[in-house]
Amino acid sequence: MNRLKRKNKTSNDVEKKGFDYGNLLRSQGLLLMLVLMVIFFRIQDPKYFFTFDNFITILVGATALGIMASAQTPLIISGGIDVSVGSVVALTTVVVGKLLASGMASWLVVVLSILIGTSIGVLNGFIVVQLGVNPFITTLGTMSFFSGLAFILSAGQTVAIRAKLFDWFLYTKPFHIPVLVIILVVVMGLALFIERKTVVGRNIFAIGGNREAARLSGISTKMLPLGLYVVSSFSASVAGVVLVCQLGSASPQLGTSYLLSVVTAVILGGTSLAGGRGSIAGTAIAVGILATLSNGFAHLQLPSYGQTTALGAALIIAVLVDQTSLKIKQKA
Repeated sequence: MNRLKRKNKTSNDVEKKGFDYGNLLRSQGLLLMLVLMVIFFRIQDPKYFFTFDNFITILVGATALGIMASAQTPLIISGGIDVSVGSVVALTTVVVGKLLASGMASWLVVVLSILIGTSIGVLNGFIVVQLGVNPFITTLGTMSFFSGLAFILSAGQTVAIRAKLFDWFLYTKPFHIPVLVIILVVVMGLALFIERKTVVGRNIFAIGGNREAARLSGISTKMLPLGLYVVSSFSASVAGVVLVCQLGSASPQLGTSYLLSVVTAVILGGTSLAGGRGSIAGTAIAVGILATLSNGFAHLQLPSYGQTTALGAALIIAVLVDQTSLKIKQKA
């Protein structure tokens, strides 16, 4: 009976932390930032930026980032982190290129590539959860290893890819909405549902808030985190396939920029690096901000390093806000 009471108390505390006014205000601030950004780029490019076609272009461009950020958010909420996602993207694209070149059916290539990418998550989860190694160190090591492996397998070369299946994903538009956008909406909607409406979502917050209390409440503090690492790598491998569809090429360099983008989107969206706090809704808005920023830079023909600078600045600001709010909360 006491154990059940502790579990209910933990779940109630988690729900309060997950939907506090701080997160609400942060979301409103993010929405304001997104609106101001849209207004700015609309003024700079009044003819093409604020159109339906460009809106769809922004969403298509956000697909890979949104898929990875949707999986990274609950992982960081639980107290973990996966910095190997960029290497999973790179390895997945290279494997797709190699298998297609061998004459294998494209659907089987997609399945095998995703399975190979997902296996990295199993490795990450085993080392972190079972062996107790720091998650940042673990995934930093696997990032280096699998990035190097992707370059070895591809000899550092970019390979052009054409397949009817990839063309279908890229060009099919039910009700004038690209399939990739539908996939993005479904993934983020599913992640939001799991976060807010399921026991799994509440348990993720509980583990991130107080792992020992969660364990005493009967929550699996090993299998659930292991599953989150697997889902993180699965999402990165799916994102790798999406990038192959979009770019029509496979390259070991494709995942290079995504580590910064994914972590920035999650932290900017209000997820705490300390764990126990965050939301998919905030991450979705942050993904929209980063995708709009990228699209706006392209319309204004600004150099790519300017966007990288903006991403770095956004990450620093997000971390400072997170740490400041955490200190204020601790003093309260």
